[in-house]
Amino acid sequence: MSTRRHIAITFAAKYIELGLGFVSSIILARLLTPEDFGIYSIAASLVLIGYLFRNFGVGQFIVQVEKLDDDILRAAFTLTLAASWIIGLVLLAIAPWAGDFYENPGVTVVLRFLALNFFLLPFGAITDAVLRRNMAFDKLAIMTIAAAAAALVVGVGSAWLGARYLAITWAANASTLTTILLTLLFRPQGLPWWPGLRGMRRVFAFGIKVGSLDVVNRGSDAATEMIVGKAFSLHDLGIYSRAYGAFMLFEYAFVHGVRPVVLPYLSEARRGQADLGEIYRQIIAYATVLMVPFFTLVGFVSADVILVLYGNQWTASAPLLAIMCAAGGFLSLTVFFDQLLIAKGLPGQALSYQVLAQALRLGALLLLVTGSLAWTAVAVVVGALARAMLVVRLAKRHFGLSPSRLLGTLVPAGATALSVAVALVIVHGLLDDSTIPILRLVADGLAAAVAWIAATFVCRHPVSEEIRRLWGRVAA
Repeated sequence: MSTRRHIAITFAAKYIELGLGFVSSIILARLLTPEDFGIYSIAASLVLIGYLFRNFGVGQFIVQVEKLDDDILRAAFTLTLAASWIIGLVLLAIAPWAGDFYENPGVTVVLRFLALNFFLLPFGAITDAVLRRNMAFDKLAIMTIAAAAAALVVGVGSAWLGARYLAITWAANASTLTTILLTLLFRPQGLPWWPGLRGMRRVFAFGIKVGSLDVVNRGSDAATEMIVGKAFSLHDLGIYSRAYGAFMLFEYAFVHGVRPVVLPYLSEARRGQADLGEIYRQIIAYATVLMVPFFTLVGFVSADVILVLYGNQWTASAPLLAIMCAAGGFLSLTVFFDQLLIAKGLPGQALSYQVLAQALRLGALLLLVTGSLAWTAVAVVVGALARAMLVVRLAKRHFGLSPSRLLGTLVPAGATALSVAVALVIVHGLLDDSTIPILRLVADGLAAAVAWIAATFVCRHPVSEEIRRLWGRVAA
């Protein structure tokens, strides 16, 4: 199966998952309150940190290791099992303290329910990693879609029955349980069932670096929500979380759709002595021409996006979303860079880069959070800028990519973003405030798409050839 087909499968799965998540979000945003989302966000932030420690880089190690044998698989299972159960017990123990700290007993209840997942996760983690190594993305796609469907049914059903914040909690638990059951169904033959200790040193040495990398990278999001929730209120945290969730829509729809393919692909390229720097530059060429125009569009129509997706009670999220979209251009330079360093065998460098980038982001947040809620959105922009500057520096050091060569990939992205902006100005000149928001949003989206496609052909960007190839298949 080709890399293009792998990406197509993961994209399809992610977009179906995204569609189901959209339906769930739209309904839950109208059945639940900002405070309900704030309660869940606090507990989920603590659980997210636990998830990152639980994984401990074991999955990435299995994907990139040169030779995989039963000793490594047993050692990986042992490490995952021990870490997961310890973290589950810790979360159960701190649940009352978390509720007292945020002065809301709902945080305690949610945290206890979410902690139960850690006692199940180890039994599917190794299978999931082996499937990724084997590029069995068709089976992974089925797991992704089924988990999203289970979350939709359970979440919406329980919210309809009045479960409030527990509806989101039970949806998360249903998603995890569905995934575990399907990993048992798709478990490759010959995969060992029992834990073991041989090979533990290799797994641990790699995992301590990559696991720390994940903790730093994703843990900053959790820390941000905990800081915002304490500095303002759980209602304000719900407003911020909704804006940040909309901002992360592109990463969820595009980056997460490609990410499962990237590390196996780069690791295979490294084993074939390919130029990883040139491969990454090509990745950036595609990412920037997609991300920069997308965030231009979302920033321009942020008010309609929030109103259509979530309803009138979330309109305060729109200004925050517009500010965050300014970070999109910076983020486009950094996607998958940690995967590139890991594939090259430099997890320590990836960890150092993430630690510094996230430290700068959280430092900016701590300085700005004393102001209005909008300043917390500015911290997202500062963090993205700091990360981009670090990537430019490290790309030259480790892969020989000069700043001018790397930043040159932004030229077509800037041209397409400008075309999108001009198209949106024209559309808004033709429409007025009385236009139904969803129709205005559809008009904006169609105009932006036409302008973007035209600009990619004018710039002769490689993505235009993909569009031409896709059109040829549709026409045929």
